[in-house]
Amino acid sequence: MNRFFSSSRPTAQISMPVSANITPSEIRRVVDVNQIKRIHFGRVAIFSSTGLLIALVEFRPFTTMSEVEVNQWDELSQFLFREKRFTDPIATNGALLEGFMFAIGWRKCTTKNEQFGLYGSAGKIENAKDEWRDRGANLSSVGRILGQSLRYVGDNLFQKIQNCYNSLGVPSFDQVNYEGNNPANQGACEFASALTFTMNGFKNAPHVDKDASLYASGWWFQADKRTGQIQRDASKRCTGGKLIFPNEHFWIDLSDCHGLIQVVWASSTFVHYTDPAQDNKSTTLVGMSAQCSRRLAKTMCRKSHGYYEIGEGAAYQIRDGNTISFHFKE
Repeated sequence: MNRFFSSSRPTAQISMPVSANITPSEIRRVVDVNQIKRIHFGRVAIFSSTGLLIALVEFRPFTTMSEVEVNQWDELSQFLFREKRFTDPIATNGALLEGFMFAIGWRKCTTKNEQFGLYGSAGKIENAKDEWRDRGANLSSVGRILGQSLRYVGDNLFQKIQNCYNSLGVPSFDQVNYEGNNPANQGACEFASALTFTMNGFKNAPHVDKDASLYASGWWFQADKRTGQIQRDASKRCTGGKLIFPNEHFWIDLSDCHGLIQVVWASSTFVHYTDPAQDNKSTTLVGMSAQCSRRLAKTMCRKSHGYYEIGEGAAYQIRDGNTISFHFKE
């Protein structure tokens, strides 16, 4: 266990049986969550029968967190809700079935003559350009909060994620402009190129992620649908919400804990999917995932080998904050 992280907090270790290797198309028909193990409290590390870490989970009730820390997450949640002003829900994620998913950070561009760039809707950004320009400090704050949270889960595991990120040469999700791979120009995040967040009964199909990193990092909490504030009233919690690992015979309860749920899991190795929470009138389950896109990593590799300096590639631009701002109508 210590080869993954060091911590003085008690950690339950669970070794799961050999995978049944149910295919993604079969899963929803054959998986009964009442017949597989539910993870819903404490700090738990789940291993495969071969000793590979599948997931490290920590449930942190608000009553165990300082008021300062809860307020930080409250500000982070409200920031996410404000970010919806600048971007459209992602509609092309192959696994998405219900609910909404948004993204912050960097992706490989699909527009002709663009290398890579920021997520965002040009029209929406234009309509709120002053607010968009002023969000840099808040982005850096989000990067610091999530980095601290990952270190809390486990320094050694965080180091593995960070080392992988650094090897890819991708910008961090809290960078507004791309100024090369000089560490002095990078953001505070240091572990992910993009941050996705979901709400409103989010549900996806069984899948493995196509990320450049072995491990994904996720956080779940409940928030007011209108203001984005953390829902501190336990009587207004939504119910349901599951992160399910069907071949490994367990699922993580995303709604039972009145607080923050942190998960680091081998998302590119083990099939998983999300079943939706049942939102009530005022509250929604918010999920976040920090990741490094494999497609973006390949683009950065091409860039490092000079593809975008000569020939056809020389026409390709970077869609960063400076490029977007250049087209504003002042």
